[in-house]
Amino acid sequence: MHNLFSKLGALIERRPIKVLLISLLAFAILISGVRSIGLSTGNETLVQSDNPVFINNKEMEDEFGSDSILILFEGENLDTLLSSENIRKMWNIEQKLGQNENIYSVMSPAGMINQISTMQSENIKDAVLEISDGLGEIGNKLTEVGTELKNKDLMDPSEIEEKLNSLSGVTTAFDKLIDGQTQLSSGALQLKDGLLKASGGLNEASAQLEILGQSAAQNPELQMKLNAIARNIAQSAQGIETMGTKSSGLSEGALQSAGALENIKTNLAKETESMKAEMPNGMDPKEIDEMADGFIEIGANLTDISEAMDTFHTKSQMMIADIPALQSEIDEMFYDGQTIRSVFSQVVVDDSHVLMVAKLNGNVADSQKDVIVSDLKQHMESEGFETIDYTISGKPVLDSSLRSEMQKNMQMMVMAAVVIMLVILTLIFKVKWRILSLGIIMISVVATLGLMGWINVPITMVSMAVFPILIGLGIDYSIQFHNRYEEDKSVKTTITHIGKAVAVAVLATFLGFISLYASPVPMIQDFGKMLTIGVVISFIGSIFILMSILKLRDDFSDVTEVKVKNDPDLNSPLLDRIFAASTRIVIKFSAIIFVVAIIVSSIGFSYDSKIGVESNIENFMPQDMDALSDIRYIRDTVGSTEQIILYLNDNDILSEENISWIESKSDQLLNDYPEVVVNVNSILTPVQNMDFANDTGVETGIREKVLDLPDQQKKMFINEDLTQGIVILEIKYLPTEKLQSFIFDLKSEISDSPMDVDITGKSVLDVEMVKGLTSGRVEMTLIGLGLVFAALLLIYRNFFKALIPLLPVVLIIGMSAGSMHVLGLSYTPITATLGALILGMGTEMTVMVMERYLEERRNGENKTEAMITSIKMIGKAVLASGLTTIGGFSVLIFSEFVILKDFGLMTVINISLALISTFLVLPSIIYIFDRFLFSKKEKRELLKTINETV
Repeated sequence: MHNLFSKLGALIERRPIKVLLISLLAFAILISGVRSIGLSTGNETLVQSDNPVFINNKEMEDEFGSDSILILFEGENLDTLLSSENIRKMWNIEQKLGQNENIYSVMSPAGMINQISTMQSENIKDAVLEISDGLGEIGNKLTEVGTELKNKDLMDPSEIEEKLNSLSGVTTAFDKLIDGQTQLSSGALQLKDGLLKASGGLNEASAQLEILGQSAAQNPELQMKLNAIARNIAQSAQGIETMGTKSSGLSEGALQSAGALENIKTNLAKETESMKAEMPNGMDPKEIDEMADGFIEIGANLTDISEAMDTFHTKSQMMIADIPALQSEIDEMFYDGQTIRSVFSQVVVDDSHVLMVAKLNGNVADSQKDVIVSDLKQHMESEGFETIDYTISGKPVLDSSLRSEMQKNMQMMVMAAVVIMLVILTLIFKVKWRILSLGIIMISVVATLGLMGWINVPITMVSMAVFPILIGLGIDYSIQFHNRYEEDKSVKTTITHIGKAVAVAVLATFLGFISLYASPVPMIQDFGKMLTIGVVISFIGSIFILMSILKLRDDFSDVTEVKVKNDPDLNSPLLDRIFAASTRIVIKFSAIIFVVAIIVSSIGFSYDSKIGVESNIENFMPQDMDALSDIRYIRDTVGSTEQIILYLNDNDILSEENISWIESKSDQLLNDYPEVVVNVNSILTPVQNMDFANDTGVETGIREKVLDLPDQQKKMFINEDLTQGIVILEIKYLPTEKLQSFIFDLKSEISDSPMDVDITGKSVLDVEMVKGLTSGRVEMTLIGLGLVFAALLLIYRNFFKALIPLLPVVLIIGMSAGSMHVLGLSYTPITATLGALILGMGTEMTVMVMERYLEERRNGENKTEAMITSIKMIGKAVLASGLTTIGGFSVLIFSEFVILKDFGLMTVINISLALISTFLVLPSIIYIFDRFLFSKKEKRELLKTINETV
């Protein structure tokens, strides 16, 4: 390895310009990937894609949609909220949302009014067809009677009686008309033109009957009867005209027409019977002839009306149901007396709040969610709600706001880290061009970000902490190389001497971070990817860019400047004296220091299992976010925004056995878990709400009722094939432990299901994330320790050389757990990585010190002097790099993200412990175990070197 670094140093020393240009070009290519970097807050950051819960949730969301945007409207009362003006504006919003292909469904009071209008329009269409058939049959009968009467030259009274009997039979056709009109009373549609035509036809028929009555003037009684029929038909015409005029609310007109038709049927039957009774008195043939003409003309007119209404029915598919214009018609749909109809229970929250819910398609990209949220806000503003207020919230809105906050927070952290490190480097790192190291690490950090863009690794709430970490950690490598170069004034000598030491430190850090890959939580894996790649890029930048620039700096400096090695005693005599004095004290009490460190660490480890786990994503965010306040306000108002989904699969979800289970299980969960379950919604919910006329339950004809539901209602709970469905449990917010307990109980509750039932939903994903944190945290640390130890053992081929750099780190991990317990902090997705981070960052310091100690021992110094010299020579760089790392992490403490604030506090504590341990515990351990660091051959060579030196 020494030969490799010696050759690298020689190459840079010979061709610094060429090496620098090639390195900058490579870094520029990496940096260009920055434009592809994305922010992610979705389910894929919480649970592995091969986790059964994730798979079930993805399948469920693909079929039934995913997260919902909630718009809570607030007004003084329901009269204001449900005014025709506001309902119209809500409907406009719903229509605009429905045009977006990423919106799965929209539910609001306006949408449900439209659904009711649509259902009513179907009833009216059927009623129009019934009326058409009835009028056609009446027309045919009247024409037939008139024709028969007309064809008889001399009519026998018995034959006339027979024809009148035939006319009496036509009254049965009125039953169809009456049924049709009764159906019309249940709803409304925009049928104005067609119904007015029908009304005009009946008025014409009425007028013809009046003319017929006038022709029978010689028979006053017949004239009176025909006039009575004409009036009744005119009354029916008036009823249909009323329907057409009302346009969107035909109940009153339909009932009036039904009554009129009933009167026509009764009177026609009565009058024909009366006419038969008068037959013995005889009738004038001329009157009979005129009456026959009248019947034929009426029959023709009614047939025309029937054909017109049939045509209207055929064309009615072109007509679209809309929101009624009149407030009275809207109120009639909303209220049953003084009570809001049950169909609106999901959107009318209370007397001052109503809700609109826009459910997104499954697995919509975050960028598309941002577009939807932005467009929705614009739509709401453009509608200009004047009499009511509204709040837009829901997980998509919260996530969109969160991503915006993440961007601002990252910018703030990077700027703060740079400023802090400038101050630290200026005060501590007393070398020429001391700020150069900061510039190199900034280039490396941006290159790391660009590579993440190239390989599609998103930034999450955890991985956004990478930037201050890499700035604080990566600058160590530049500082070490820069510090040694100022000592040796030779690129080749510098890289040859410390190249291996820094490379070993980088490898240890890399392996410590790579243990994060073992976590089952994807956001922690992505965190590990960014850290491992980042430290490698930082190391490469330190060698090829930093050393090339330092070489060029000295090559182009004043030729009269004498290039000599720095004298450590002249650089910082005070700091060196402090390092020397403190190291002598540490060596004197090394055994005591080591024992005390073990005791303190052991106490810390004993408290590790008592530290809680925080999984509520909302508690990780800036607590003053408007979006967070909004979702909490809606949750308090509505009662719940948390859900658990029962995902159903079977050949026929609507089988009698399955429906019975869904109904009984819904009731059971509400009754048995009142402290958890707020509400249960399934395909039975809209059936029960929409079934106005039937109070006998939903068991009878459930399939027909489901199939008759509006598509917007139906698709929320069951697919088109009736093979998949969901039951939504609205639950209260629960701490992680209670949520886990409820899900465990729920698995037992659904074990008797006749269908395949999977428990999924966002709440269940949160529980899976907690499992990943609790089970993977210790595993990550152990894997990291194993990897680093194996690598050091392979490099050094000495058990103690591999063990010694790890011992202080293990002690710090225990102290870290104790610190968390004392501070009352909980493990989060990012503090769960502390073990691996301490391992990666702490090992870098211990390896550098041990390597310098071994170098000084090989130079012939005894162990006391070798330790003092090592701390004096490398202490400045270690202190500077440690303080810059602490400075980088300290900016996290001032982050508005609680998850980063806690993490920043703990990392500052841990790096401080690592720094103290490097100057206190590590020298004690090295001094105690010095005899085990060298083989017998190496010890003989050391003695020989010491004797030669003496």
